[in-house]
Amino acid sequence: MITQILITQTLIMFILMIIGLIFSKSGLLTANGSKDIANILLYIVIPCVIIRSYITQFTYEKLYGLLLSAILAVFSFAVSIVVSFLAFGTRKPIDNFGTTFCNAGFIGIPLVTAVFGNDAAFYIASFASMLNLLQWTYGIVIITGKRNMINIKKIIINPVTISLIIGLIMFFTGVKLPEIINSTLSFLASMNTPVAMIVLGYYLSCVKIKDLFFNAELYIPTIIRLTLIPVLTLAVLYLLPFGHGQTGMITLISASTPIGTSTAIFAQKFGQDYQKAVCMVCLSTILSIITIPLVMHFAQMILM
Repeated sequence: MITQILITQTLIMFILMIIGLIFSKSGLLTANGSKDIANILLYIVIPCVIIRSYITQFTYEKLYGLLLSAILAVFSFAVSIVVSFLAFGTRKPIDNFGTTFCNAGFIGIPLVTAVFGNDAAFYIASFASMLNLLQWTYGIVIITGKRNMINIKKIIINPVTISLIIGLIMFFTGVKLPEIINSTLSFLASMNTPVAMIVLGYYLSCVKIKDLFFNAELYIPTIIRLTLIPVLTLAVLYLLPFGHGQTGMITLISASTPIGTSTAIFAQKFGQDYQKAVCMVCLSTILSIITIPLVMHFAQMILM
């Protein structure tokens, strides 16, 4: 059942990405337009997804699940950091960054909610927040080679961090928002999947087919990100007595997502190979249509 839902959802996301590609090729979506849409995703849509997920009645069971999801996220990132560093070290910063940091926000959240319902976003928020924290600390060190480039302000004054704090306050206090606000949050949150995939479609339109599919160098980080890291994460979750069940599956779905779009953003920001980063993001996203359902098919038999 889970595999079937994931196959359907990944195919829908692929179709949405193709729509973005068509929009780009026809001139309806420009470079500036894609940046504006990405800003809407980062500053409005993703925060709404996180805040909405915390509008729920406080229970100790949910608190336990939240803490458990945070602990499992730590183990998951430990796997990706170690594997990526052993594979690429400081020699290939873009490859290291890309395999370490997945696309849990734009792809992981819609996949998790498609399988387990909207309430499951409550648990993936820990993963997304940790991803954000590590990108602006460990990630910057990887991509620049300089520890003094870490920007604490970027970590604190960040839409993901701010929305998580707001969400936690609402969860612990039980604050009720007016229905009109709840409905607005829901409408904005529902934009996450289509808008994110349309932006990825724009990225795809910017690369040549031969640069994407016939560049052997791209397949190494892609295979590590889509197969090796998820399989090792699955092994760790299996060995942990608290790594089974729905929370373990949510963590694994997040860890199985492709190379994050942040790889291209950070590459451009810090003077790395932007074109290669875009190709890595696009190739891994396309191939994840096959790998995510496969990984989760086996995981369902082991963790559930």
